[in-house]
Amino acid sequence: MILQQVARKVRNVLRGLIQRYGTADIKRRLWDTEFASGRWDCLENMAEDCLYPIVETYAKQGCILDLGCGPGATGNELSTDKYDFYTGVDISNVAIEKARVRTERNHRSLKNEYYCSDIYSYTPTRTYDVIVLGDSIYYIPEKKIGMMLRRYCEYLNMEGVFIARIRGAYPSIIAIIEREFSLIENQLLYDSEICVIVFRPLEQLSS
Repeated sequence: MILQQVARKVRNVLRGLIQRYGTADIKRRLWDTEFASGRWDCLENMAEDCLYPIVETYAKQGCILDLGCGPGATGNELSTDKYDFYTGVDISNVAIEKARVRTERNHRSLKNEYYCSDIYSYTPTRTYDVIVLGDSIYYIPEKKIGMMLRRYCEYLNMEGVFIARIRGAYPSIIAIIEREFSLIENQLLYDSEICVIVFRPLEQLSS
């Protein structure tokens, strides 16, 4: 029993290292395997997620970019009258296919689009009112988080915001955001298990 627990911990550590530091191809294969095996089926049933009302408030019937969209929960659970257009990006082909199928089933294909890409290197083709990182920001190496977010600042509309959901204790990530961006909201939800942070570029304050 002890050996099994140790082996499980070792696997989880290796998995975490691959998810954060592996090449895009290796990460894609890992996530494809996990989505195909059903490990993340829980993400397909998130109708009451705490993130949605916050995203809807800041979207203001505008455009949303979801970095790490998984099987398309956010793009299919948001109220259709709360946004004009939604782009979901995920490194897993399997997750993106699930998202597209669900979107077609929910008749949102004219409002929702999906791309398979590593979120660190994805280049948007439009600008957005909200850029969402739902449980995905901690899969980026911490030394690259600031650089990645600054690159995406180019694709925020005037008064646009980032919204990040962080599950668990990641004070170092929160410190990066507080140091390099203007913090608008920092909510602790579900008995402090989940932190939702809303922030925008510092440059917006002086414009």
